[in-house]
Amino acid sequence: MYVLDYHRQLALIKEMVQLRKDDEKWEAYYHHPSTNEMWKSFFPQANGEKRGPKVMRIEPVPEKLEERLDVCLKSDNKDDARGLGVELSVDPHKWDHVLGIIEKQYREYERSQLQIFLSEIGIREYEKTFKNLGYEFQDFGFDEKQLKSMLWRIRKVLFKKRIIFW
Repeated sequence: MYVLDYHRQLALIKEMVQLRKDDEKWEAYYHHPSTNEMWKSFFPQANGEKRGPKVMRIEPVPEKLEERLDVCLKSDNKDDARGLGVELSVDPHKWDHVLGIIEKQYREYERSQLQIFLSEIGIREYEKTFKNLGYEFQDFGFDEKQLKSMLWRIRKVLFKKRIIFW
């Protein structure tokens, strides 16, 4: 579903036809003629100064967040967990909902995928994440207590999965 490796992205882009490009949003859409898949190339963490990692993923993605987490965290492809984590790192409004889903479904997810995803989403280093986004956590309606509660929830899930990575 996600491709993060630069060389794999280049090879894939050479096989595809570009449909449209938005230079302001740093997005491009492609069609892969042999597989008939639609792809999106974008920089989710881009701000005025930095672009962050380039992400390519198949379009459309599942509408429900639960389905996206299932696809990516049950996959053997490490880029799936990393790509979804990077993509959701810029949407702190969804963090609480994401953690709720993970708390319910963690038994079904691959350990390594869960670990990668939780590292990439940016909750564990929320101060750095918000700084990179150019926001304060109060801009999203968070206070220090809520963010520390999310950190504790992550720790509990990782402990339950027996992969304490802190």
